[in-house]
Amino acid sequence: MKEKNVSSLITKFFDGRASDGVRRRFGKWLIDDELHGEKQEAMYDVWENYTGLSDEYTKEDLKKIRKRIDRHEHGRRRTIFRRCAAAAAILLLFALSTVLTYRLAAGSGSDAAAKEPELVEFFVPRGERRHATLPDGSEVWINAGSLLVYEKSFAGATRTLYLNGEANFNVAHNPDKPFIVKTEYMDITALGTVFNIRSYPEASKSTAILESGTVRIDMKQHDMHSVVILSPNEQLVYDKNNDEFTTKKVEAAQRTQWTQGYMTFQSSSFDEVVQELERRFRITVVYDAARFRGRLFTLRFSPEEDVKQIFDILGEVGNFKYRIRENAVHVH
Repeated sequence: MKEKNVSSLITKFFDGRASDGVRRRFGKWLIDDELHGEKQEAMYDVWENYTGLSDEYTKEDLKKIRKRIDRHEHGRRRTIFRRCAAAAAILLLFALSTVLTYRLAAGSGSDAAAKEPELVEFFVPRGERRHATLPDGSEVWINAGSLLVYEKSFAGATRTLYLNGEANFNVAHNPDKPFIVKTEYMDITALGTVFNIRSYPEASKSTAILESGTVRIDMKQHDMHSVVILSPNEQLVYDKNNDEFTTKKVEAAQRTQWTQGYMTFQSSSFDEVVQELERRFRITVVYDAARFRGRLFTLRFSPEEDVKQIFDILGEVGNFKYRIRENAVHVH
């Protein structure tokens, strides 16, 4: 589809000015698997130009990211910015695509099939974590810098949610209506269980940890479809760089203590530690990534420890000094 037509179609849809024919045309375009790249570019433009979803936190975070890009000339940083800026829009695209796929298949010409789904968008800015009760009574903790999207009433045959970031779920038991959490790289299905999902766009790995019950994970790898059944105290780790996943035994209760304010790092890279600290404290960390390449950190911080206390410890362990200027930490 031509760029001009795509832009017009999306604008009409999100502004509520679309006729039934335009809505249906939008739905068909949205669920076409061969247009993945075109849809990502289009939704990025929507995110850039649509100010209704942004707030003071969003604008402040984007300013920080842009400042960070100005300091670093590496292409990796610019790529991360683009992915982060488009993350919310792409997740909404993903949610709409899945719901509309079902509705278009269910009724080829009906008004119900052409009507866009009513979605709830639950965004948690950096520096915060929040608790929510879902329409079915399930409990969820959502970590900093995360977006959770779901249909308002769970009216369909499944309870389907879409996650960008990290969340911990305590699922209300309902064997007749599976509870499904969809991320970019995996779909997690549970009936009644407690599990944790971590899938940030800037991170190199996505994880799922099961505390109790059983979950099924459908992996969305590039060249195959794999299914993994997790048992309690098992973790699945998907490495985006090599498109591979592994499973291992863990103490699930320890790995999910972020809901209580703790930060636990187990054989984590310095990049992973920094990303978590930036989300938790709404800071920017400026450092030489090459200096810490290959080094792993195993640390645990309590809810009471502030940025200075944490970097005092990191400096001792990592053999570096630092200085704090406003909301930026400079490692040297």
